[in-house]
Amino acid sequence: MDANLDREAIWAESRRRLTPGAVVGSLIEWYDIAVYGQAAALVFNTLFFPSFSTTAGLVASFATFGVGYFARPLGAIIFGHLGDKHGRRASLVGTLVLMGAATVVIGLLPTYHTAGLLAPVLLVICRLVQGLGVGAEYAGAVIMVAEFAPDKRRGYFASLPASGVFLGIGLAAAVTAAVSALPEPQLLAWGWRIPFLLSFIVVGIGLMIRLRVPESPVFTQIKQARARTRLPLATMLKVVPRRFLLAMVANGVLAFNIYVVQTYSLSYLASKHVSKSVALVALLFGCAVGAAAIPIIGKLSDRSGRKPAYLVVSAVCALVPFPFFWLLDTRNAVLILIAFGLAFGSCLAMFGSQAAYYVELFPAAYRFSGFALAREIPGAALAGPAPVIAVGLVTLASGSPILLAAAMAIVAAAGFVAVLALPETRGIPLADPTKTLNVTVPTAER
Repeated sequence: MDANLDREAIWAESRRRLTPGAVVGSLIEWYDIAVYGQAAALVFNTLFFPSFSTTAGLVASFATFGVGYFARPLGAIIFGHLGDKHGRRASLVGTLVLMGAATVVIGLLPTYHTAGLLAPVLLVICRLVQGLGVGAEYAGAVIMVAEFAPDKRRGYFASLPASGVFLGIGLAAAVTAAVSALPEPQLLAWGWRIPFLLSFIVVGIGLMIRLRVPESPVFTQIKQARARTRLPLATMLKVVPRRFLLAMVANGVLAFNIYVVQTYSLSYLASKHVSKSVALVALLFGCAVGAAAIPIIGKLSDRSGRKPAYLVVSAVCALVPFPFFWLLDTRNAVLILIAFGLAFGSCLAMFGSQAAYYVELFPAAYRFSGFALAREIPGAALAGPAPVIAVGLVTLASGSPILLAAAMAIVAAAGFVAVLALPETRGIPLADPTKTLNVTVPTAER
């Protein structure tokens, strides 16, 4: 009881710094992802792969987008271990610096016209470094907030870092829309660099905020209780392998569907001769709808339980893909806005149901490793390749999005089934150093 009272006091004192500190990391993560994805869809094929055909150049651009996702599981392992062994705060500072530095360097890279084959090679290296940082950023931010937050409002507060998703994607869309308004020669000469270079300012602000955030009281407690494990990841795989696998499947929508909407749909609209400005404004509108949905679903998970909230969102995500593409095919600006509102309103809402749920699924001793890796392995398998898979499925269907929509629906349905097999977790005490539901860290592992 005293530990809970202490955590409540720390939360009340730290909340003003903690929430912005968590949100800014997600903002930078998704700003970096969105800026790169939008650049890959709109200009990178010309800047870095000009000797390719239009389709091959687009595939190559999206392939470099996907490369970063293969580094993300490694980032989850490295920073998850750091977070479980040495502190949540230290890990979050490291991820922020890596993400921001790699993004700024992309904005300084020479293009193919200047450096030849060295240009795409350097681009791939930067994406790999970005992936290492992104691999544990979001999971760490959510864990940090959840381990401070009041138990009865954990779902709501843990969902707030995901608002950085909207802010990041929205900021990226706004900046990209602004530079896309430049005449094409200026856009290709220097305008495309601006969104990447602006990351320097955001990272600087985020670092100042994050360095002032105290260590998680839950981590402090497991450190004092000597409840940390020697190899958190190995312990997690030994103790909760089934739960870990189900959590990976349940993350499918956030690993595939959202990236189809966020990246491939821009080039899909371009192929339909819809202007870049309409597409980017629709993306911004969709993000706003998603941002409104995230805390609502977080609150719902506090009231009705984690599983019901997650199941409802998964079901909606399975129904949306076909209407989404039907609306895009109309080429009507208003209907395209509605399409993005539906897609992001459902996909992004999953952050609200997932946040506290994934924190509660894994005991504190290996929570960071479990949460981060359960998200990033599906990311490597689905998120990175998502735009390339989308191009392939649409090409296979002779330009029709029907196979792609079906794939998105199947991913969401698989997530629904996985959540059915997971336990309900609402109300479990995070401050217990070793237990989550009926799972106990073996003494020999501590």
